[in-house]
Amino acid sequence: MVFNHKLTERGVSKLMRGEELDKPIFQILGFKKIAGQGGSDRYRLNISDGTHSHTFAMLATQLNHMIPDGQLDNFCVIRADKIVSNAVSEKRVLIILELTVLATGTEMKVKIGNPVQFVEGGSASQADTSHAGSNLNRPFRVVQESAGHADRPTPNPRKWDTGFGSDSEAVMPIRDINPYNSSKIGVKVRVTNKGQVKTWSNSRGEGKLFSMDLLDDSGEIRMTAFNQQVDQMYELIKVGCVYTFRNFSVKSANKNFSTLNNDYELSANQDTQFTLCTDAEASDIPVVSYEFVEIANIEVAEKDRIIDVIGVCKKIGDLQTFTARTTNKELTKRDIVLVDKTNREINLTLWGKQAEDFQDDSNPVVAVKGAKVSDYNGKSISCMMSSSMLVNPDIPEAHVLRGWYDNVGLHTESHSLSMSRAPGGTGTPWKLIREANTMNNPAAQDKGDYYMCKTTIVAIKRDNAMYRACPGEKCNKKVIDGGNGFFRCEKCNKESSDFKWRAMANVNFADCSSNVWATCFQETAEIVFGLPSETLGPISNDDPDQFDGIIKDAAFKSYIVKFRCKMETYNSENRLKHSVLELHPVNYAEYAKKLLNEIKECAPA
Repeated sequence: MVFNHKLTERGVSKLMRGEELDKPIFQILGFKKIAGQGGSDRYRLNISDGTHSHTFAMLATQLNHMIPDGQLDNFCVIRADKIVSNAVSEKRVLIILELTVLATGTEMKVKIGNPVQFVEGGSASQADTSHAGSNLNRPFRVVQESAGHADRPTPNPRKWDTGFGSDSEAVMPIRDINPYNSSKIGVKVRVTNKGQVKTWSNSRGEGKLFSMDLLDDSGEIRMTAFNQQVDQMYELIKVGCVYTFRNFSVKSANKNFSTLNNDYELSANQDTQFTLCTDAEASDIPVVSYEFVEIANIEVAEKDRIIDVIGVCKKIGDLQTFTARTTNKELTKRDIVLVDKTNREINLTLWGKQAEDFQDDSNPVVAVKGAKVSDYNGKSISCMMSSSMLVNPDIPEAHVLRGWYDNVGLHTESHSLSMSRAPGGTGTPWKLIREANTMNNPAAQDKGDYYMCKTTIVAIKRDNAMYRACPGEKCNKKVIDGGNGFFRCEKCNKESSDFKWRAMANVNFADCSSNVWATCFQETAEIVFGLPSETLGPISNDDPDQFDGIIKDAAFKSYIVKFRCKMETYNSENRLKHSVLELHPVNYAEYAKKLLNEIKECAPA
């Protein structure tokens, strides 16, 4: 038979010098099975281009089956459709990710050319390659053996070392990390962000984890630790310090939880080791790198884009606590306003402990890495679990902003990219009730219309204001009294001798334009009544007169309310249904400032 493909001339040496080749063709001279972490075996190949051979070529694990299946054997010829080259412990390893078999070893039977072992740092003159090189300029002719020579033994490939090297102190740059070269190397990195410890509970059990972002001069990568490793690492790892990490595993990055520009992420395991570097050892590792976007340019940034931003904190909103509808978990957040030299300001939302801890009212400089852009009702940004925030960082951009704000920005009116906000509240447009409560409101047709309004309570329906609910932590379904001392929850399909009281008040709100009935659930209903549900429930059941007095006292009080109105169909009839998402007592100083700003905007220039 005639083999109509030629091996890629000096393909090994070119790849070993870091050059990129488009689908090079090699011959496999041998392979060896090596044990990988977690029971995942791998194969190391001895590949040849006819001039040089290289014994540090790894087969991607997804291609392992090709060896026991007989698709890859000694002397077969392959085309490496996708191959990468990485430096490991001062050796360069080739990793074949995708390949095509052009000729099997049974068809070839012999070694092509006279390849010699490639020596890193050596020259081609170290071996006589002229004869092998002359064979590369024409197709190889392989003559089928006659029956008389069928039993001639196949030459054995030379044996080669199975180790990556004995240098246990070697580290590699982040950019070279992938799942095929992580077993024997380490990384020296700076911790730029450390997330909070998160817990989970599902059918497979319970656990906890935390993640941290790592940086060196070649890139960034995320590492996550679980359970026992959380206890061992969390308190010892300090943001800003440089560590050497070893014996970790590598996997594809989950982009739902990481915004770093890396296709892989690291996982700590029971063998993971980390060592704090001295100042001298850490001198070659950069500090946090930012690519700041000016606030004015955020106005044209696409939704969900991840950006770095820096600004002076012009205003701090109140800490807000609410219950997530999907998980029933209590969440906290705080909105702050950032401004920069472009005289543009934007709302930044902080969450959880970060929101609770941020109480600096001295107009500090705030730098955020990895903020998410939102375009709902203007532009705003939000910190995510993967974001990192520094207050008054010691970087040139912060010092420049500090000087600008103290001398210019403090006395200059700025323009907000975010919609008007309720005092201490969320970014939502202000409307009169008459504007929103119309059947022609297009926003209410689809996902619902959200708006803020200063209103006064004029009436509260007493009936069904309180109800007995399932005592389950994540269930608020109304229970059925079985009359036998037990209460049944149809959603959980359980009976219990206990229940919890919950409030659901139907309240009529009015402003200068109109009035509307809206439903207040639990937290907002407790604000209206001025008492917790645990107290209100027994009163409503045992002392109707006292409960009527509570309702009477709640009337004719004013609030800043965030409404949601949505078109619903009931008995084939369309109608707008209003519900209260947030409710705050009126801060008249802040509300007066809002009215003055609106008057200024309406005044002629």
